[in-house]
Amino acid sequence: MTKKKFLDTLAESLAGNLPTSEIEENIRYYKDYIENGEESEEKALETLGDPHLIARTIIDSFKISKGPMADFYTEQARDEYKRGAFNEDTDNTDYGQYENGHMYPKIRWYHKLIFVLIIIAVIALLLVLGGFIAVVIVRVILPVLLVVIVLKFISNNFGKG
Repeated sequence: MTKKKFLDTLAESLAGNLPTSEIEENIRYYKDYIENGEESEEKALETLGDPHLIARTIIDSFKISKGPMADFYTEQARDEYKRGAFNEDTDNTDYGQYENGHMYPKIRWYHKLIFVLIIIAVIALLLVLGGFIAVVIVRVILPVLLVVIVLKFISNNFGKG
């Protein structure tokens, strides 16, 4: 058996039973094991054994890890499979979590960076606006308030005398 045949068989056996992200993670793991292991590709494939049995073990482990939610995740996986969300002709590496009938893109490092920069910009804007408001209060409102208080004091003191 070749590496491609092994990985294709494993992917086909997992399809419809696990979410796409789980399938991709397992395929990457076994591909890395075969390509970067200490043994030759042929020996690694021999050591791994039947991809159908490996798939069964992965599926059973996944269901155990999800507990009572296992049926929910399995149903989502079947929906993905029916829609063709995972097949060997498409590259699904840009997609991550399946939720509410949609495949959402994986959040990459640059998405996080953009988010952080937006947060910093919003905070800076709030500080600038806060500074502007403070300047208006100190330079306009406080003097006006002081004048009003002084006039009130003067009118009360001179009005009695």
